[in-house]
Amino acid sequence: MRRETQNILLVLLGGALLKISFTGTYLRYVKPSHQWLLITAGAIMVLLALLSIGRDLINNRQAAAVDGHEGHTHSSTGAWLLLLPVLAVFLVAPPALGADSVTRAATTNRAVDDGRAVFPPLPAGDVIALPLSDFSARAAWDEGNSLNDRSIKLTGFVVHDGSAAYIARLAIGCCAADAFPIKVRLDDNPDATALPDDTWIEAVVSLKPGTATRENDYVPAAAALELREIPQPEDPYEH
Repeated sequence: MRRETQNILLVLLGGALLKISFTGTYLRYVKPSHQWLLITAGAIMVLLALLSIGRDLINNRQAAAVDGHEGHTHSSTGAWLLLLPVLAVFLVAPPALGADSVTRAATTNRAVDDGRAVFPPLPAGDVIALPLSDFSARAAWDEGNSLNDRSIKLTGFVVHDGSAAYIARLAIGCCAADAFPIKVRLDDNPDATALPDDTWIEAVVSLKPGTATRENDYVPAAAALELREIPQPEDPYEH
């Protein structure tokens, strides 16, 4: 492969990183705090490629002035591998993990059986928005029963397991590779079972106390008081 082609591929790879960083697509793969790392890496790749292109142009002109011919080029088949991540970003753009990842997971909660504690009280209000991870943890471990008789708004996507419907979301510690699922069973609402997998919803729910047990991997059940379809959030994961 000619050096010019290698440099162009490096520009494309750096440009791909910058593209997903500024369009928000990077949130499908990593945490929001990693955006500046992607921008820095993409900018460095583009800068190095431009410096290499400029150096080659100067060297070729000098060689032509001395010998009457352009400088030689180097071949490297390995440089073509740089094209693979570029094509993945521009052509494939895999979606965020969804219902299939939840159903394939062996467990739904990383909590252990000695984590009971008194959680901070919830703020006052008719309906309180909580992350699914907070709702699930309180349902399983809160000795203060802060969720009892409260209306909680949850945001996630629909997952079906047999006749049961769940609202679920994937939480990541670093990137999509370490994602693990969190889910809450939605009861007493036929609309929940009618919605297809991966439909994003806002659900106002009321916890059914005592449903998050060791036998069901601490997956709580809740009465689904209200359901509303929404677009997928810009950041589909919890952190």
